[in-house]
Amino acid sequence: MKGLRHSPLLRLAVLVVLGSALAGCMGMKLTAQGARVAQAAPNEVGACELVGKVTSSIPSRTLNRLSPGKVREQLIVLARNEAPGLGGDTVVPAGPVFEGTQEFNVFRCR
Repeated sequence: MKGLRHSPLLRLAVLVVLGSALAGCMGMKLTAQGARVAQAAPNEVGACELVGKVTSSIPSRTLNRLSPGKVREQLIVLARNEAPGLGGDTVVPAGPVFEGTQEFNVFRCR
C-alpha cells in the first residue's frame, strides 16, 4: 500500500488547489493601450481636456483576498485600460476607494 504522500490523486489535488490560488492572485493585466495611459494627480491636469469618467470595480470574491494597496493598484489598472476607449491618455482618481470601487476622471493631455 502506498503512503498518502505518494498518491497521484493527492498530488493532482494539490496542483489544482495551488493553480487556482495563483490564478486568483494574478489580478488584472495592463493592456498595450492601457500602458500608454498615465496616472496623474488633480493638480497635474490643468491644461488637459476632461473626456469622461470611468468606474473601476473589483468583484467581492477577489476583493477579500487582496491587501488595500493591491486593491488600489488593480483599480488603477482597470481605469487605465478603459481610458483609451474614451479618447483619454491620463486618469485621475475622482474619489476614494469604497468597497472595491473607485471613480476616475479621464483626460486627454497629449
